[in-house]
Amino acid sequence: MTNAKKNRQEKKDFVYADKAQTNILLELPSDNNPYVTKTAYLHGYDVLELMAKKSFVETLLLLFTGELPPPEKVKLLEQLMVGLMNPGPRHPAVKAAMVAGVSKANAEHLLPVGLTVLGGKSNGAKEVELAMIFLQENKEKLPEEVVSQLLKTSHQETVQGEFHLTPGFGNNYGSIDEFADGLAAQLFNAVNNSAEVIAWGKAFNETLKVHDMGWLKTGIAAAVFCELDLSPRQGNGFFQLLCAPGILAHGVEQTHKPITAIPMLSDEQHVYTPEGDVNEVKAHS
Repeated sequence: MTNAKKNRQEKKDFVYADKAQTNILLELPSDNNPYVTKTAYLHGYDVLELMAKKSFVETLLLLFTGELPPPEKVKLLEQLMVGLMNPGPRHPAVKAAMVAGVSKANAEHLLPVGLTVLGGKSNGAKEVELAMIFLQENKEKLPEEVVSQLLKTSHQETVQGEFHLTPGFGNNYGSIDEFADGLAAQLFNAVNNSAEVIAWGKAFNETLKVHDMGWLKTGIAAAVFCELDLSPRQGNGFFQLLCAPGILAHGVEQTHKPITAIPMLSDEQHVYTPEGDVNEVKAHS
């Protein structure tokens, strides 16, 4: 068979589904109108009964894992949600939403602007995904050995500002991130030792402290998401979901202010880096 005939045959075998399929939601039609939903089931649970008997956090975990969570996992996620709900104006995602707000962008665009920036590898959702993979791949190894190997290949002396030894762990301007350290203590001190990934993350964090490094918020989120049985891809989106309230709040706040309320960087605050893309510009904020 020639390549052309083979390609035509493959195209014939490539058939689209008649409709989108999901195992998450079942909608039962109305007796009077098949296009109107009468009852909806989320992983087998009547949505109206969930509204009456279960919390938002319980239903959120049901949505993603297919199972209602035990109380200890609900409490763990609730506390993480409070700790992450407002990344603060120093985070690039929040700053992007603030600039969009003061620039009088449409209100419906403020959150998407911030979430787009939050999707990045540095303190963003992609870092959470990579941190989850790192934790899962190394949880059977000795933390001391992992730290030793990472330090051999790191280039901390060439990095200004934040340094990430590995996704989810590092330091902040040469020091341990104290807020992240407190957040981890609040979350994990009461967690039992059966939480394998969290236990390994705590040991890894203790090993890093002598090098002035430790938990970053992305690493804390990653450890919690692993304990909640979320996949790395789900953790990526979960992190954006949890940080969204603060991004929106700061963005909307700026819509009431004049454009002069946000600093305008001077030429002296821009550093041009010819070793890379000639159009690449780094700004010191």
